[in-house]
Amino acid sequence: DGYGLRPNIGIRGASSERSAKLTLLEDGVLLAPGPYAAPAAYYFPMVDRFTAVEVFKGPAATRFGPQTIGGAINMLTRSVPQGPAYYADVSAGLRGTWKAHGWAGAGGDKAGVLAEVASLRSEGFKQLDGGGDTGFGRGEVMLKARLTPPRNTVQLKLGYASETSNETYLGLSLSDYRENPYRRYAASALGLVQLDRGQAELSWTAEPSDALRVRTTAYYHGLSRDWTKLGGFVDGPSLYDLLKADPSGGQSAVYMAVLRGEEDSGTEGLGLLIGDYNRRFRAAGLQSVARWKVYGERVASSLEGGLRLHLDDVRRVQIDRSYDMIGGALTPRSEPAETSLDSRARAAALAAYVSEELIAGGLHVLPGLRLEVVQTSLEVLGEEEAQGPVTRATPLPGLGLLYELDWTDLFAGVYRGFSPVAPGQPEEVLPELSWNYEGGFRFGQSQRRAELVGFFNDYQNITGQCTVSGGCATSQLDQQYSGGAAWIYGAEAAAGYTWLLPAQLGLDLSATYAFTRSRFRTAFVSDFPQFGAVEVGDSLPYVPEHQLGGQLALSHPRFELGLGLGARSGMLDEAGTFPVDELDVPPILLLDASGSVRLGERLLLYTSATNLTQSAAITSWRPFGARPTAPLQVMIGLKTQAGG
Repeated sequence: DGYGLRPNIGIRGASSERSAKLTLLEDGVLLAPGPYAAPAAYYFPMVDRFTAVEVFKGPAATRFGPQTIGGAINMLTRSVPQGPAYYADVSAGLRGTWKAHGWAGAGGDKAGVLAEVASLRSEGFKQLDGGGDTGFGRGEVMLKARLTPPRNTVQLKLGYASETSNETYLGLSLSDYRENPYRRYAASALGLVQLDRGQAELSWTAEPSDALRVRTTAYYHGLSRDWTKLGGFVDGPSLYDLLKADPSGGQSAVYMAVLRGEEDSGTEGLGLLIGDYNRRFRAAGLQSVARWKVYGERVASSLEGGLRLHLDDVRRVQIDRSYDMIGGALTPRSEPAETSLDSRARAAALAAYVSEELIAGGLHVLPGLRLEVVQTSLEVLGEEEAQGPVTRATPLPGLGLLYELDWTDLFAGVYRGFSPVAPGQPEEVLPELSWNYEGGFRFGQSQRRAELVGFFNDYQNITGQCTVSGGCATSQLDQQYSGGAAWIYGAEAAAGYTWLLPAQLGLDLSATYAFTRSRFRTAFVSDFPQFGAVEVGDSLPYVPEHQLGGQLALSHPRFELGLGLGARSGMLDEAGTFPVDELDVPPILLLDASGSVRLGERLLLYTSATNLTQSAAITSWRPFGARPTAPLQVMIGLKTQAGG
């Protein structure tokens, strides 16, 4: 969507589609609406509420599941403050964009409370044929209450999130994209997302001794998402195939003219199907993590174990209605709506892990073992019997080594990566499994820091799971496809240096680089759109070989100035070979800038500008057609804070 409302995050070549191949957590609790039954889901918290982000890769991923192929990301929210404190941030920018974020709280040694609110709205940057809203509005509220008796902490966390966005799956043909990348066809005029999410978490942290700490959390998350969007023609080509073909003549050109609103729907087959894609998610669980630390004269130990019982389910209902394009506007037909999908997927999982950090001198030995026992089932309206339940148990070992030298740390590790089977698959279908290896070094010394890591992921069974956003038909939804054996390998590097300058000035330069290559080791033909006909040696789709980031910041007690650079090489739209062509995803380079001035002890004026190069590069061809990155966006705002 260009605003990051539904980010697609992948780690070390794992599929980035809807962040489904990594474990997302908030304060250590599973975040996705259906982590086991439907991990590819459209919710991600507003980043304004984060105080830190933890990224776990390598053997450390065995502590977090169910997705351990790429790793895990844990977003940390604000703690209840000590003493009274408040914060407020209001900003506004181009295209009617504005943001408001604030929190207030008070706490002491025995109790405390925190309330936080965040809101973001915009009129949108796309231009709908015939006019119309392409913007969005999002809001989130969080409440925390804490009681702290001696050696114990009890905390209640409540949250609510809502979103209304005029978003669509429909992109553009290449010729229309070149003419105006921010255009939206008339056929997408009814696109509307309405989302509501509630969360409740109760945690108890006990520290019976200085060596032992136990944290137990009960949680419940519920999410409802209704998305009205164009699904295709009543009887015609798929929207993805039509837009990629970019026809200039024949019957296909007539279909394109209907999408643009340039021609009326004159026949039955030219009618448009607009669906209400309704989803209802529920997730609940109880988890406990214990950590025991022992320090001896020569050897130290930190033993951690965790146990989680988790239940989740998703109800999917899709109701299709037929429309005609008349005079550039969508007009409903008289025939009744049809229910094309009504299903419920369920998952129950018992996950347990144990990890140890044994320290002897400069050597750290970190063995770990995770066990995932997952039971799934699927009920589909109209089928004679439900599919399932099917139970699968998978052990996931790992081992890490780290050695501390005077100037650097050397480390290496191996672990088994895992992604569970989607509900409704036959019992013989295997989960995604791999053996993942890494090795490297890192150091931080005074004003210098650097890191270099090499990784090699050896997949025994790489999988693709069908979603409408990935280009699959409704009939393929959640179907899992095997891609056989594959390799994903590469290197990650990071470096930085800080110069201490006269007049209290500081200059910080940092850069990151990731090199990733992927290779299928099995030839096959798949109905999964992003695989297709695969030859040995083909590369995976949507995995760039090169990614680069850089930041330059000039700081002073009274002001700060910063520049940020982000770039990546081109990506394949489906499995194949490099280099990319015009029907793949081209390279992109983005330049951002920011600045702030302190107006007083508690007041800060700031501004930011994203996409200074005004790049309009294609970011994806999926679900249906070319989609652009967001254009230049400038914001200016004011912050104030006391305490905290």
